[in-house]
Amino acid sequence: MQNADENVFPLCDSEGNTVEIRSVLDSYGCSHDIAKVLGQGGQGVVCLTRNPEIVIKFALDSKGRLICRDKNKETFLKNDAAFKAIMQKPFPERLHLAYPMARLVDYSGYVMRLMGDMTGFSDLVPLDEKAIGKMSEDGGHRRRFELLAKLAALLAKMHGVGMVYCDLSPNNVFVTKDPKFTTQNVWLIDADNVFIPGEDSEKLVYTPRYAAPELLEGKSCSINSDVYSFATLAFETLAALHPFAGKMAKVGGFEDDWDVTAKDAKKEDEQKQVDIDPQYSGKIPWVEDFSDVSNHTDDGLPRQNFLTDETFTLFNMTFSEEGRENPKIRPTSVLWARAFAHSQAQSVRCPDCGMSFVYDESAKNCPWCDKKHPPILLLKDENGKVVFAHELEFCEDNSGSEFPLPEHVFMPFDVNTFYRGVFKVRTVNYNGRGIEFSLQLQFVDNCDFFMGVNGKEEKISGRYILQIRKGETYALKCVGRNEWSRTLSVEIVGKC
Repeated sequence: MQNADENVFPLCDSEGNTVEIRSVLDSYGCSHDIAKVLGQGGQGVVCLTRNPEIVIKFALDSKGRLICRDKNKETFLKNDAAFKAIMQKPFPERLHLAYPMARLVDYSGYVMRLMGDMTGFSDLVPLDEKAIGKMSEDGGHRRRFELLAKLAALLAKMHGVGMVYCDLSPNNVFVTKDPKFTTQNVWLIDADNVFIPGEDSEKLVYTPRYAAPELLEGKSCSINSDVYSFATLAFETLAALHPFAGKMAKVGGFEDDWDVTAKDAKKEDEQKQVDIDPQYSGKIPWVEDFSDVSNHTDDGLPRQNFLTDETFTLFNMTFSEEGRENPKIRPTSVLWARAFAHSQAQSVRCPDCGMSFVYDESAKNCPWCDKKHPPILLLKDENGKVVFAHELEFCEDNSGSEFPLPEHVFMPFDVNTFYRGVFKVRTVNYNGRGIEFSLQLQFVDNCDFFMGVNGKEEKISGRYILQIRKGETYALKCVGRNEWSRTLSVEIVGKC
């Protein structure tokens, strides 16, 4: 809702009366001024406060109304006890999950800490032409790959300690607002969704658009249902299309963001199960099912611009008939994190149209605008497979492109550190065009790096400038302290 005074937040109480909330008091006696709504669903409303790192969650009843201490005492006390229990859960340290720091005094809800300058992931799900047109300005597929990799890594950390998030949807994920900011962060909100298997399943909620088929049948959330929801969110974000919204799918009668409890789903004698939109039920093939093309569609964005063999395999393992019916064969969140980290590392941004895409060696032009590729830096493994690609911009004043070479390109994948930059790379123009590799301090004591030129290696101790000369061959080698090593060939394609 909107109000002339943006510091007023109107909702209805249990009796239908409008309550205008300007500020709230928490259980520690701190007052918080409401600024604006960040997101809303069937379970509650999340609001930003005047402190950009503090957000408020208002729990709502089944009619979408406030639960007030004075008018709904029994429900308020029940929820308050549940929020206390959430605060005692063994969440991993430094987990990007906004969980309760304090409870509200007058309303059912709690206070959470969230990094400043965040926005909902829903802003990055391009479901109309206008949103698709903005992709060239919001980081495109390359940024989405990074955010999806970090979201999957966040789920992997939770799954690693036996926790299930349950209700993964774009409304519950928040990301860094500025697409150009160096560090892109991903946070989950609504910690009351989180549970440890074995707790009361009637507390669980899900969003049907992103829910695994077994949840719609009334079964409990699990790590496997989490990864199904993640895969659905990921495909929709990249393709601008729900993975089951093909030619067989019928238009459902439900809002996309409604959520229900597992208790509701178990009422099989009611009409609800019959009415569930078939594209969310798992009863029809997904749009890229190669064994059954009956639901295939060319709608959405071209798959070849963002799908790799690795990510397609994971999507198909999740959405195939086997994946829909047997949750245990679905890929883990770690595999998803690694796959999207690889996709980001292999993506290139077109300087003409601003769109990004997974690099294809056989293509010479941008798949979006058909303009010729700029110069591109490639790193290839021992089998000649591209593991890293990035466009290059050379300027006479050395103000060209700068970007990181991520850890996972050289080292075994680690969900906690895969995104860290081993090198900062930039183009230079000293006595001819070259590429400067600046080794980051945290890696100096862990590994040795060598640049090979025509087979002759030189150790990189801090900064190394590779002068680009026609006819030369280059290789970048990483040697770990336990004597493991990886050598990547370095190529520059296109005219510098």
